[in-house]
Order: sequence, then structure tokens, then C-alpha cells
Amino acid sequence: MTISELPPVDPAMRSQTVALVIGVILALIGYFLWMAALNDYTAQWGSFSVPALIGYLAAALFVAAGGLISAGLVGRARLNASSGAPNPVVAAKRPAPKKRRRPKLPRLSLGPAAFAGWAQVLVAIFLGGIACAAVVTSWNLPSQPALTAQAEQIIGGLLIVLAFPFLVLERVYANTASRTLPEAPQIERLLRVPLASFVGFGITSVLRSVGFEWPTVVANLIAIMIALVGLELVLRGLAMIYLPFAPISERRSVADSTIASLLRLSWPRFGAFGTAVKRQFGIDLSRSWALAFVRRAAPPISLGMVVFAWCLTGVSTLGINERAVYERFGVPVSVDGPGLHVHLPWPFGIMRTLELGVVHEIPIVFAAPRETGFRVAEVVSSDTEATIEGPAPPSADRLWDQSHPSEASYLVASETHGKQSFQVVNVDLRVVYRIGLSDTAAKQAAYAISDPEALIRAKAGELLVRYFARYSLLDVLGQSRERFTTDFRVALQNAVQDLPTGIEVIAVIVEAIHPPPAAASAYHDVQAAAINASSQISLRRAEAIETMESAQQTATEGLADAAATAAETVDQAQAESVLFQGDRQAYERDGQVFLFERWLDRLSSSLPKSSFIVLDSRLKGATAPTIDLRASDQPGTTYRIAPPAPTISAPPRQEPQSQDEENGDD
Repeated sequence: MTISELPPVDPAMRSQTVALVIGVILALIGYFLWMAALNDYTAQWGSFSVPALIGYLAAALFVAAGGLISAGLVGRARLNASSGAPNPVVAAKRPAPKKRRRPKLPRLSLGPAAFAGWAQVLVAIFLGGIACAAVVTSWNLPSQPALTAQAEQIIGGLLIVLAFPFLVLERVYANTASRTLPEAPQIERLLRVPLASFVGFGITSVLRSVGFEWPTVVANLIAIMIALVGLELVLRGLAMIYLPFAPISERRSVADSTIASLLRLSWPRFGAFGTAVKRQFGIDLSRSWALAFVRRAAPPISLGMVVFAWCLTGVSTLGINERAVYERFGVPVSVDGPGLHVHLPWPFGIMRTLELGVVHEIPIVFAAPRETGFRVAEVVSSDTEATIEGPAPPSADRLWDQSHPSEASYLVASETHGKQSFQVVNVDLRVVYRIGLSDTAAKQAAYAISDPEALIRAKAGELLVRYFARYSLLDVLGQSRERFTTDFRVALQNAVQDLPTGIEVIAVIVEAIHPPPAAASAYHDVQAAAINASSQISLRRAEAIETMESAQQTATEGLADAAATAAETVDQAQAESVLFQGDRQAYERDGQVFLFERWLDRLSSSLPKSSFIVLDSRLKGATAPTIDLRASDQPGTTYRIAPPAPTISAPPRQEPQSQDEENGDD
């Protein structure tokens, strides 16, 4: 069979196949771009970074792919249903002859209605949701330092060139006949999203390269538009849960967007919108008096709102730390402080906002803008996250053999081996400044200077170069830092006042002046010797204090022991004196009785293990005493005679003649 004998290809089938293929390709490209944006495979750019830009473009491609794939699925299903072709899947899976009884299982029908039904709805919902997710994730990516103007122009031109294929596709589907592909108008509307995105982002990149700031806002609005179109696709797909599907011959793709239809050079027509609503929902909006009233009242109301919004530009509110120079017809009239101010609307009256009492601290560094912006910001963020118990922040690193982002290097004259040479000194110097509080300073800051920090860095660098050119290395390291900061602040203030800038230098802070690396070891030894001397002095002072405290403790203990011994001796003497006085009084009162009783007491205490009875032979007759012979449990009990009379005269004391006579009868 030759090529001429092949059957002709149906244009509708070819259009649907092309739509499916292009949709799949756009979806794959969008996926890879989105992954590149999330993983930051690309270079990083200005306030509108390249990862965010690529994420927005990927979202636009997802929107176009959703319309193309959904339209291709519905078109092929509709064409198969109209041609009456058997379903190859069902035909290939015919049941075999039954040999035995088995339970029948439900089969999944893959006919034309399946692809034209929920398949195309799920595709639209999925790709629309992915587009919204791509915009949200790209929006939350951190902004990066700015790129050069030349690179911005290259990126802008490249995006405008890449928009040309989408322009060709949009024009092709705009001129496609409805009988070939009924979804061609829907695809044409959705293709406007990537076309407008590429062109819009390209133009904003070119405008940013020439110094404008407002194109960044336009780029953000384009990203919001892409997210709204993706959200509309999701909502249209979810609405099919409550709406019945049309017959297969009249069914259309659910992937469509009213927001995308507004991306055109002409004003939208209300009649076309009403026709679409009538075709989709069966509602005739042309017979609604409420909509007719809204259409007639919309122009004057919109004009009134525009005029009111323009009049609101004549009302300004300034915060407590703000002030503004008021310009009336381009001429500065006054300086207004914090509060609410009413003036002529823009452009007849302009308020140039300035700071009021805000203090800034900037390091005096001279490096590339890309390196300075990134590394200084990194140091500041590390300081804010440092904790008391955690490691020290990078800004606290003062090692001399490492470079620091907040330090500047200068050449200082020095003498090496008897020859004149130069050394490199790193200085960490910061300037604290603010805009003057007077009205004259505010006007000067508003009109005479655009970048105060760059001016202060330039003047401070010039003064530092002059200073280090006049002194040697030993002078720089040995000079008083307080005197240097005072002289430098006065010189910097005088240099700034010579120019009409309105800047007031408050203080100059010198964090560190690092000597050259060659001198680092010597300075380390000096510092180590000073630290060692201080530590030895502290140790000796501690030993002296310990010895003194130990002697004081010993003396205190001796005094306490002596006082306690003296007190005990005095108390014992006093006790014996009291006993002696008692014995003396007893002897003076009853001398013989007291002596006899004391003699008996000493006798019983001298013989603790012996039992004895003392009998008085002088007691006779009826006055004889009674002897107590009751048993006692305690050994050594002395049985005494109880005399009847109260007074008993004791016999004179005689020495015992024998042991039996002394002890008595047992």
C-alpha cells in the first residue's frame, strides 16, 4: 500500500491528538521548572528572585496544560462515540466460555463516556490545584540580592522571545473551526495565561533594570492572576459534582476560565458573557432588570469611586517616627510631623516621607554589593538567633587569622628588619547616625541625597585612609581608642556637614582593630602573659585569704575553749563554796549530829558492798529503839536504829579494833 492509498486523517482526530501531546509536554516542562524553583537549582536574583519567577511560569504552564489535556480527552471520547467504533478494551476482554460456576465480578467500563466524564474533570482539578500550589510555594521563597541591570535585560528579552510559541498556539486555536475542535475557544483563552505571563515578566524585568521599583508590584499581580485562574479551574471541576453531564455528543471540556477571557486588548462584552451563561446554565441574563440596572449604574458609580479614591490621595497619615516634606505644585512648602494631614491630591500635592529620630548603625566595609548584602545579613540573623546557653554568634568571632564581613582592611606604615614597609590592619568600625531633627535637615535629606549609607561609608573610608597614612602600626595599636573615636566622629560630622545632606553622626563605635597576622603570635603571647600574671595574683590572694581565715579560726577556737574552761572552773568553785557554806551552817546548828550523820554517810559510801548494823548501847529500857529487819533487794543496805527521841548524842569517835568490830554483826 502506497502513501496515496492510505486513508485520510480526520482533522478533528489530529487536533485532539495534538492538544493532548502539547498539554502533556507543557505539564512536564512545568513540573521540571517547579522542581528547579523549589530546589533552587538556578541563580538567585533581586527582589524578584529567579526561583520565584520560574515557579510562576510553571504555574502558567500547568493552567494551559489542564485546558489542552481536558479538551483532548473530551474530543477523542466524543469522536469515538459519534463514529460508533467498538471499544477495543472491552472487545479484547470478552469473557471465556464458562466451565464452572463462578461469582460475577463488576467490570470497569473504559468507554468514551469515561474519558469525557470524570477523567477530564479530575485532570482540570489536579492541574489547577498544582498551579495554585506552585504560585503559593514560589511566593514564599525568600527574596535574594539584586542582579546587575545587564542580566535583568537579558532575562527580560529571553522571556519575551519564549512567549512567541504561545502566541502562535493562541492564534492557531483562535482560528480553529468549532466543528474541528469545539473546545478551541476555551484553549485559546487558557493559552493567554502563559502568553501574558512570559510577556509581563519579561517587560517587568527590563523595567527593573532601568531603576524602576513599581514593576515588582506588577509581577506580583501577574502571579496572583495565575493563581486565580488555577483556582477557577478547581472550582469549575468541583461544581460538576452538583451538575449533570451533558450528552456525549454535546459535552464540552470543563477546563475554562472567565478570568483568562479578560486578558484581551478590547473591553469584554456583556452579551458574550450572557450567551455563555445561557449555554452553560440555561439562564438568560438579558431579561433581568436587576442586571440591566447594574449595567446602567456601573459607569457613574465607578467614576465616582475613582474620583473619591483620587481625593483620598490628599489625606496622609504619618507615624510617630515619621515626618514628610510637603510639596505644593512641585515647591516644598513645609515639613509636617506625625499625625493626620490633609493637602492637595496627587499630583498637585506630594508628601515626601522621611524618618524622625530613627537611629541607624552601619558597618564601614568596602566589598561587592552582592557579598556585603548577603554576609552582613547572615551575621545579623545569626545574632538574633543566639541564646545565652548556646554557641557564640559569628559576629563575636574576633580571630585575627580569619576574615570577617564587617571589617575593612587598610595599609599601615611599619618598619620590618630596619626597612620601611607596610602592614595590613583590619578594622571593625561602625557609625551610628540619623537624619537631623530640624526642618532644614529634613529638606536636605529629602532632596540632596538618595543613599545616606553609601555617603557615610565613602566619607568614613576617606578619613580612615588619611588616618592610617599618618600613623605607623605601633601608633595605631597603642593609641587610646576613646580619643580616636571622638576625633573621628568630629571629623566625620564636619565632612558630612560640608555637604547639604542633613545627616547627624551620633557616635562612632570601634569593635576591634586587628593587627597583621604576622604580629598575631606576639600579641597572643603578651595577652597570655597578662592573663597568667592576673591568674597568679588571684591565686596568691586566695592563698593569703585562706591562711588568714585559718588563723582566725584557730584563735577563735582557742578563745572559746579557754572561756569555757574558765566558766566551768568558776561554776565548780561556786558549787563547792555553796556546799561548804551549807556544811558550815549545819555544823553551827547541830555540830555533833551533823558530824555523826556525815560519819555514817562516809562509812556507807566507803563500804558499798558490805551490810552492817550500828547499835547504840546507851539506849535502854522503854526508850529502846526499834530495829527494822525487813528484807531489802539491794545489797549493801545499812540497817539503822530509829531513836525515839529527836536528839541523840553520838559517842566519841574511836578507831576500830578489828574488822568485825568495824563492820558489826551481819
